[in-house]
Amino acid sequence: MGELLLRDISRAGHELGRRTVTDLPGRVTLRAVLERAIRDEVETYNADPGPVYVGLVQPVDAVRYSDGHRMRRPRPLDADRFVLAAQQAVAAGLLRVRIGGIETDDLDAELVVDEVDEVVAVLERPVVVGDA
Repeated sequence: MGELLLRDISRAGHELGRRTVTDLPGRVTLRAVLERAIRDEVETYNADPGPVYVGLVQPVDAVRYSDGHRMRRPRPLDADRFVLAAQQAVAAGLLRVRIGGIETDDLDAELVVDEVDEVVAVLERPVVVGDA
């Protein structure tokens, strides 16, 4: 099983977050990489809901700070809704993805994990999920 670095950056190039996505098969779709990363972020938060959620997708009632999204009301989050919000943002062009310097909006693009150093998620604007 392999791993990839997934970085989130703003359209201006400022790094907003990073995580290592682990236990990936040798060949995997971009959709699967994003889904695994988002589910891991939500699972980590849900294990101990607190005032800060760290992840690619922003809960609707949270405000982005340098350390993550400050939650108004800590509560368990719904990973399915976060994954769907990210997929819809890619389809709408609000979340662009670069793999090895090549931009794609094809979530079904297959990656060979050993040949990719990192995946970069470029947020044209925050990806916000409704009341999760």
